[in-house]
Amino acid sequence: MSEPESIRLIRHKAMLLAVVGILVSGILVAAVTAVPIYQSSREGLESSTLMGIEAQGAALDNLVRHYEGVARQVTSRTEIRRRLESYVDGEMSLEAVIDYSRPRLADALGISRALVGMQRLGPFGEVVVDTGETGEVPPVSALDELDDVDSRLVRFEGRTLWRTSAPIRDAEGDRLGTDVLFFEVDSLVDILKRARTLESSARGFLLDSRGERLVGVAEDGVGLEIERPGQEFAGDLARIDQNGTGVLWPEMDGTARVLFHTPVGGGRCLLLIESDFWSFYQPVVARLLWPLGVVLLLLPLVAWLAALALRPVLRRLSRQAEELERSAGELRLAGSVFEGTGEAIMITSPNHRILRVNPAFSRITGFTADEVLGRPMRDLFQLDDSESEQLERVCQELGHQRSWQGELDYRNRRGERLTALQTISAIRDEHDRVSHFIHIFNDITQEKAAEKQIRHQARHDSLTDLPNRASLKYRIGEAVARARQDKTRLAVLFLDLDYFKEVNDRLGHAMGDRLLRQVADRLQRLLRHEDVVGRLGGDEFLILLEGLPAPRFAGQVAAKVIEVLTRPFDLEGESITIGASIGIAVYPEHGGDAEPLVNHADAAMYEAKAAGRDTYRYFDGQEGERERGDHGGGQPPR
Repeated sequence: MSEPESIRLIRHKAMLLAVVGILVSGILVAAVTAVPIYQSSREGLESSTLMGIEAQGAALDNLVRHYEGVARQVTSRTEIRRRLESYVDGEMSLEAVIDYSRPRLADALGISRALVGMQRLGPFGEVVVDTGETGEVPPVSALDELDDVDSRLVRFEGRTLWRTSAPIRDAEGDRLGTDVLFFEVDSLVDILKRARTLESSARGFLLDSRGERLVGVAEDGVGLEIERPGQEFAGDLARIDQNGTGVLWPEMDGTARVLFHTPVGGGRCLLLIESDFWSFYQPVVARLLWPLGVVLLLLPLVAWLAALALRPVLRRLSRQAEELERSAGELRLAGSVFEGTGEAIMITSPNHRILRVNPAFSRITGFTADEVLGRPMRDLFQLDDSESEQLERVCQELGHQRSWQGELDYRNRRGERLTALQTISAIRDEHDRVSHFIHIFNDITQEKAAEKQIRHQARHDSLTDLPNRASLKYRIGEAVARARQDKTRLAVLFLDLDYFKEVNDRLGHAMGDRLLRQVADRLQRLLRHEDVVGRLGGDEFLILLEGLPAPRFAGQVAAKVIEVLTRPFDLEGESITIGASIGIAVYPEHGGDAEPLVNHADAAMYEAKAAGRDTYRYFDGQEGERERGDHGGGQPPR
């Protein structure tokens, strides 16, 4: 073989190797490009979906707690419970208990709009009251084993109802009977329908922890269906962590669905969202295809140009071409991510002046690039003194750390507060000096507001916006701890409105609700800022007074409350007069914890009612003598 032919063959081989090398390098660049985009997109999509499902689970938990709270409120009605206790002791006939209980429990249907029916059962399952729409009740054997409130879905005449069973117990804890309440499930249907926000074919289910009952929205979209889970759920349950929120990918068994799950009801049920795998991840795939297509389309062109350039310095030019292509690919990737990502990106100088922002920054904040370039980053924040100190600490940390992550409050172009989940990364040059800062953030304002609203609803009465029973119990417990530590007194005032039922029966529940809101408003305006007033339910309120110099001051407050509430109320032009009976329990004389203090104040309230109403009584269980109170005052226990 002649030298020219040998050289030509070497050139051809070198060119072939160079072209193949460029092709292989391009494939690797495509893979390196695709994998981070895929991981970031998939994790972001799943994370936002799981946040939404956790919010749905929280809404379900609130719904269950509301239903069970209504059941506990009904069973806690003292006088009706005492009549049932007299029947169990043989002191009262069943007919007398029925006559006394039926009208009072029928009135309980107005406690919740979702409550459609209830049954009160005696100790042997005998029906005391049956009102509204009711279905099958649990057998007597199951009622005997009922320790606390039990809730489940049941079928009744072709429709699904939520059944909540609550035991009625006497002071010693013995079961006197059971209240079985039935609620409509429209709210549950609405929550499960939210699954369709993922994609049109997605469905929401509730699965009990033992995997025996599967509840989903009926095909007509109106009610619920209860069925046994199919074989596909049996395999999935073995892989689901029933104590946490997560996503379940399909196994290699031919199914193509993705399953999101989160526990609800204290672990008694799982909220499952089933979605078609390809429909759900279609945005991720779509985002992945275009950079891959661009890279793959450019590969032949680059290879052809490289082949033309390969002459005497083939190897050297080949290496340079590969390096240039790799750099160009990285720049294209960085530029596409910067411009196309849904997260706001801001690049600042070492002294935190804004150098560049991406389109997502303008979309989230409302500021265009021209409005912010060159300005100090601090101009974008909505800072008070504490937040200004936080920003200073962040800047100090970035002086010796490479990154920081947390929440910061911006202001948008309209001056509104915008809460961002932000990551700040420091870019250093070859001398390890900071050359730039990269700020990446997402707007989580709505998520923070939703969390705040859910927390507020869980702790406050929906009618009066006062603290509810659970919140009051927690606050009394904290107040007792403070009083125990500071060796001070506090008082619990149990307030029941007199003649409220007559107003409710005559004017209707809507006017009764308006009256309760006016009562709550008067109590809040009367009491001190540090005092706590809340609604237990119905026409019962609770007042917590801390830092009392002596028990008699609680009676003075009670007298003022009675005087304020006996003034006429104006309900749409009609003057309404009611009264109030108040029971008082003082710490530490009448109890050392929240539960006994509330119970003793409740007992004293009934003594006040028995004394003629519009008065108050202190609890005095040891001496067997109740101290009196009226509009003119009363004497506290000695």
